[in-house]
Amino acid sequence: MAEHRSRKNKESPHYGFLVSWQPKPASQARVNREPDSNKTAGTATIGQGKRAESLAQAEPGTGTKKNIIRSLILISFILILELVVYLAMPR
Repeated sequence: MAEHRSRKNKESPHYGFLVSWQPKPASQARVNREPDSNKTAGTATIGQGKRAESLAQAEPGTGTKKNIIRSLILISFILILELVVYLAMPR
């Protein structure tokens, strides 16, 4: 939905791609029937916080080393095939 602009805003627009030496005004766009942004949402419970922390931790044994070795073997195989084709071509 488009932002409501007043006559003042239309006469002196502030586009994001223009360079300005003045700091940006601390205005926030509001929409009709929008709830107050000052109200805070309910805080997370302790169980939800622990679950989020456990999900954020890296799992051991994800196979990164295995994927790197597999990629190096594949690249080596492709380079060897290119060398064989190059040497097999008649000159």
